[in-house]
Amino acid sequence: MLTRLSQRGRVIVFLLTAALAVTLVTGSATPRTTYIITDGDVVTTVEGYAGELDGALERAGIALSAADQVRSVREDRVVQVEIARPLTTYETELAELLPYQTVRRENPELELGQEQVVQTGRQGRIIETTRIVTDPDGTVHRSDLGRSVAEEPVDEIVEYGTRLPAVAASYLSVTSDVLTHVNAAEDGSGVLTTASGQTLRYARALTVKATAYTTERQSWKKTATGTIARVGAIAVDPKVIPYGTRMYIVSSDGTITYGVATAEDCGGSIKGNRVDLFFDTYSECINFGVRSCTVYILD
Repeated sequence: MLTRLSQRGRVIVFLLTAALAVTLVTGSATPRTTYIITDGDVVTTVEGYAGELDGALERAGIALSAADQVRSVREDRVVQVEIARPLTTYETELAELLPYQTVRRENPELELGQEQVVQTGRQGRIIETTRIVTDPDGTVHRSDLGRSVAEEPVDEIVEYGTRLPAVAASYLSVTSDVLTHVNAAEDGSGVLTTASGQTLRYARALTVKATAYTTERQSWKKTATGTIARVGAIAVDPKVIPYGTRMYIVSSDGTITYGVATAEDCGGSIKGNRVDLFFDTYSECINFGVRSCTVYILD
């Protein structure tokens, strides 16, 4: 019995001695272990000891959240560690189209009535974004991130012509300072530009039937408003064009420029959109005849 106990004691002493030797060589009674940690696309290798996974993750600089999952497989002295984290994706969908504005601007090089698009308009876009988080266990969380402007609208730019085509002037023109440009606004008002560079603002434009009259061979020389009949003082229907109104008159074909005139007279047959232009001579009146004219009512 004593002999068997002595043999067992020798075995225990041997094992204790071996453990002490390992401890002295490695500094630990636990075998060294290599941790290969896969975190998404990043693989990190750290050295440690068996059973200290948390320490290995800390040395690798890896932080975990409550939703992360860690799986490990040990093969001899190598531990394969795989970290599964929630997957975050985003969904976007078109929520609204933003209309573009059309901007019109004058191009004095284009003839009156011509237009050209120099910048094509493009609609803007408002999108709604949703964040989708899928946990490693398959649980899906959706959250609305709201609306945002993905693309601003682009204005369409349209140039319109204001240049009047050059025409041969008639000798009946009262002034040589003919119109060169007419810049009309959408409300019917606009700006006239003459050959001398003078600009005249008008409130509206009328198309009228124009005739001519004179006081040549006549004893009366005064208008209905008591002024002297003269070139530039014309007869109107005061219900359409009140007395004292200043206007710029040109024949519709552009050949005769009467220029600036004032409503000072009337006539029995001058009703509605009709005017009677004063000329110095009977011959001029005969040659003028009856014409269509544009009357720009000046501001």
